[in-house]
Amino acid sequence: MKFGRATLLLLLPCVGLLISMLTGVGSLVIQAFAGSQGPSIANFTEFTSRPEVVGVFWYTHEVALIVTLICVFFSYPLAVFMAMRPRLIYLILILLPLMVSIVVRTYGWVVLLGPRGLVNTLLIDVGLIDRPMRLMFNTGGVVVGLVHIFIPFAVLSILAVYVKIEKSLPEAAMSLGASPFKVFTKVILPLSLPGVATAATIVYLLTLGAIVTPLLLGGQQQTMLGTMIYNQMLVYYNFPAASASAILLTASAAIAVIPFQLIDRWATRKLPGGEQS
Repeated sequence: MKFGRATLLLLLPCVGLLISMLTGVGSLVIQAFAGSQGPSIANFTEFTSRPEVVGVFWYTHEVALIVTLICVFFSYPLAVFMAMRPRLIYLILILLPLMVSIVVRTYGWVVLLGPRGLVNTLLIDVGLIDRPMRLMFNTGGVVVGLVHIFIPFAVLSILAVYVKIEKSLPEAAMSLGASPFKVFTKVILPLSLPGVATAATIVYLLTLGAIVTPLLLGGQQQTMLGTMIYNQMLVYYNFPAASASAILLTASAAIAVIPFQLIDRWATRKLPGGEQS
C-alpha cells in the first residue's frame, strides 16, 4: 500500500504523539530502574518493603472496586431507563457534569459534606444529631465523590450497548412463555454484558488514577496511590520512587481489568453474529 504526500502529512501529528508517549514512558522506566551505581530494582524493593506504602496500594484497589460496583449498580437501571424513554434532556443531564471541572465538582462535595456543610447543618437543625458527623476525610467521602464523577462514563458505556439490543428478542422470549425475570436474566443481561464490562473497566482505571478527589475528600489519612505519586513528584521531588510506583500501578491495573475483559469477550461471543466457540 502506497501513501501519498497528503496522507503522510496527516499522519505527522499521530507520529509526534506516539514519539512523545514513547519518550515519556521510556523516561519513566529509566528513572524507575535508576540506581546510584547503575540499573537497580532498589526503588521497587523499597516500595514493597514499606508496609504503609503497600497498604496504600491495596487501599487504592479496594476503593476502585467499591466505586466500580456502585457505579455499575446504579448506572445499569439508569441506562435502561434512558434506552426505553429516549429523550435528549436525559442525555444532557448525564453529560452536564462532564462539562464541569473535577476540582469544582469535588469542592461541591466539600461544601455538602464538611463539618459545617449543608448536610450536617440540616441534620443539626432538624434535631437528628447533636454535633457534626464525619462525612469526609474518610473512605465514605472519597467513594461518594468518585462515584459522582465517574458514573456518567458507566451510564454511557452501558447505554451504547443496550440500545443495540434487538427489541424483537425479549418479545420473542415472552411470547414463548418466559417470565420477565427470565427474559432479563437469559436475554437482556447477557446481551448487555459487554457494556457492563466496558463500564467497569473504565471506572476502575479512572479510579486508580484519581488524584484530586481523594486528596480533597480523603485528606492525608485516606491516601490513594495516585495522590502518593503526585506528592512524590511535586512535593518531595523523588522522581525514581514516583516512577516505580507508577509502573507498579500500571501493571496492577492491567492485571486487575483482565476479568472484565474476559467477561467482555465471553459475552461478545454470545451475541448474535458473534464468534462461536
